[in-house]
Amino acid sequence: MMNIQTAYMGEIEINPSEIILFEHGLPGFEQEKEFTLLSLAEESVFRVLQSTKTPELAFMITNPFLTVTDYNFELDGATIQALAIKSEQEVAVFGIVSLKETLTDSTINLKAPIVLNTSNKKAKQMILENEQYAIRHKLIDESQKG
Repeated sequence: MMNIQTAYMGEIEINPSEIILFEHGLPGFEQEKEFTLLSLAEESVFRVLQSTKTPELAFMITNPFLTVTDYNFELDGATIQALAIKSEQEVAVFGIVSLKETLTDSTINLKAPIVLNTSNKKAKQMILENEQYAIRHKLIDESQKG
């Protein structure tokens, strides 16, 4: 076990085998290669992607399919190879959330999903060519409210 400092939970203990490796870092944070996934609360749909090196570097993430049920993109060969993906069952997809004052104002980045191989803990943030997906997609669709 190892201890890390986090942005939201102070010092915590993590299992080194749970560290997620971004071989080339994240866009804009290329030097940050190791992260861990933290749960906020047992029932929460949000998780924290926390850098193991930089305490203040943490991203709120969630499953994009909860926001857009028909969210869809193809993994390119380079990503499949880089993450050593052998089956669809190994793949988890997350979107980075920008939390605002209210959930209604909060957004999710559908343009650059994080793809994680849950078997080997390798991950990559993809930039999709699809113009249909926005960097700031409303987390809660106005038509779904109520």
